Amino acid sequence: MIIAIKSLSNHALFCYICSVERNKAQSWKDCDEDIKHFVLDLVAMLKSEISDNLVGIYLHGSLAMGCYYRPKSDLDVIVVVHNQLGADIAKKIGIAIAKQAEKRPTTGNVELSIITTDVAWNVPVPTPYELHYSSEWHDKALKGDIEYDSSKTDIDLLSHLMYVRQRGVILGGKPIQEVFGVYDWQYFMDAVIDDFEWILESENIVETPFYGVLNICRVLQLLSGDSQTVHSKAEGGEWGLNNLPSEFHSLVQKALDVYRSPDDVSEAQRRTGGLEWNKDELLALRDYAKKARNQTVK
Repeated sequence: MIIAIKSLSNHALFCYICSVERNKAQSWKDCDEDIKHFVLDLVAMLKSEISDNLVGIYLHGSLAMGCYYRPKSDLDVIVVVHNQLGADIAKKIGIAIAKQAEKRPTTGNVELSIITTDVAWNVPVPTPYELHYSSEWHDKALKGDIEYDSSKTDIDLLSHLMYVRQRGVILGGKPIQEVFGVYDWQYFMDAVIDDFEWILESENIVETPFYGVLNICRVLQLLSGDSQTVHSKAEGGEWGLNNLPSEFHSLVQKALDVYRSPDDVSEAQRRTGGLEWNKDELLALRDYAKKARNQTVK
């Protein structure tokens, strides 16, 4: 291997090193400089726009947990403010986030929610938010097609806030333990099962194969024990290789390989990794997961 590497031209060696680097899991501490600069610029913009109303900005998800893969992963952020945002301010901030997101160096977009300090500490159910941003909201934000003055709730926030509480990274503001309360684990599981049900519904797993496979593994990992600890998609996949029936191992491995692949994909290819998937294998895993859910979820 060493001899083979030495025989490469300078350009080929550079490309090889870049490929190795892109294939490794990244964390906030060691992520690519362009990603770090983008996130820090986003933080600076949020501090400027929110000003004295800002409590803190927190990273969660794959980059916080050390399993960020550049071609596939998103950048997950929770912003906490003292007081509710007025509609005009929320609209202004939403446009600013959308414009900032257009400067990102990756295919994966920013997934961002703004909540109040009361919501972060008490987590009412359903969970209200002041503003969401993601790829699905991008064009609406720029066009001003979002009703910022309406009451808004999101069940997924319950799971996001648990991830911040357990494995989040502070990007600015008050410490996590001072801002995010201790949540009822069952509420977290209810939010997880809600997403799980969507994956198991109809043939949704065929439309989002690598996401669906890894999330099935992650949820079954949660249902298999009572550790009350959150897991990443990569950790869920590794659990699946060690715990699911052998007939599913090649499918889980394929999902992990797609997730970890250094190959760039378009936005349209992110659900499949640009690969063909065996529909029968996906539906067999879906059916297995349904049975497991029925045995554990009361």
